[in-house]
Amino acid sequence: MARLTGYLSRHGGLHPQEAAGLRKAASLLLDQHSRAETSRVINAQGYRTTHGNEWAPEVLVRVLGNPRMAGLDDDGEPIEGFGETVLSPDEFRRLLVLFAEQVEQQPPAREAFEYLLTEGLSECDLCDWNMVGTRVSSGGAPAYRCPPPRAGQPSCGRVRINADRLEDSVAEEVLAELLRPGAQERLARLLADLRDESVRLKAHVEGAEQRFAELREMRTVLVPSAYEAAEKATRQDMRDARNRLRYLEQLVDVPVEGVTDLVAWWNSAPRKWQRALVGVVIVKVRVLASGRGRHRDPSARLRIEWR
Repeated sequence: MARLTGYLSRHGGLHPQEAAGLRKAASLLLDQHSRAETSRVINAQGYRTTHGNEWAPEVLVRVLGNPRMAGLDDDGEPIEGFGETVLSPDEFRRLLVLFAEQVEQQPPAREAFEYLLTEGLSECDLCDWNMVGTRVSSGGAPAYRCPPPRAGQPSCGRVRINADRLEDSVAEEVLAELLRPGAQERLARLLADLRDESVRLKAHVEGAEQRFAELREMRTVLVPSAYEAAEKATRQDMRDARNRLRYLEQLVDVPVEGVTDLVAWWNSAPRKWQRALVGVVIVKVRVLASGRGRHRDPSARLRIEWR
C-alpha cells in the first residue's frame, strides 16, 4: 500500500514539507476558499502529492478526508502510537462537516457523456497534443479541446470542436471506408494483425520478472548511473507495453466480422464497440483550427490517419 501524503510511511511519521502543504490547504478550506482555489494556491507554493504531481481538487479532498490525517482509524478512534499528525481531530471533523455540506449544495449531476475519440484517437493539428473531452459550462454541450498549456505539458489550448460535429464526421468517414469493395477483408486482416500484436505484447509483459532479475544480476558490473538508466528504461518499456496491451484488448474483440449491414450495426452498437471499430481502422484524427468560420463543413477540419 502506498504511503499517505503527509507521512513518511503508512504507519505514521510526519513528512514535514507535505504536512505543511496539507495544513495550509485545510486552513484555506476552513476559511471558505473553494477547493479549486485552494489547489491553485498550494500548487503555486510548490506543494505536491507523494507522486510529485500537482494537487487536483478531488485528490486534495480525498486525502484530507482520510482519518489518518488526524491519527484516527476507520472508526474514528485514535491509533495507538501513531505519533504527530497532520491535522488535529477537531480540524479533521470540521473538514468532514464542510465536505458534507458542499456535497449537499452541489447541483444535480449532468448526464454523463461517453466520448468516442479521446485517449489518443484525436489530436490537435497545431501542437500534436491529444484532444480531451470537455464542456464550456455545466449545461454546455460536450466538446473536444486541446488542453491549455501548463508545466511539463506543451499543449497549445487553441483548438476546440463540438463533439457531435467531430464524432458524426468521423463516423461517416469510417463507415464510408468500410463500405468500399474489399473493406471487410482488409478489416479482417487488421484484426488478425492486432490480435497477433496483442499475443506478442502479453508474452513480453509476462516476461518482465525475468528481465528485471537479469538486470539486477548486472548491478555489480554496471556503474550506478548506467544501472539506474537501464532500470528506468526497462520500467518505462513495461508501462508502455501494458498500456498498449490494454488498448489492444479493447479493439480485438469488436464483434464486426460477418456483419452484413454495418450502418445498422453502428447505430445500435454500444459506445465501447464503436470506439473499438474506430481504433481498428484509424490511427488518429487530427483536428485543425476553425479558421475563423471558414470551415463550415466539420469534415474540412479533419485529417484522418488510416491504418
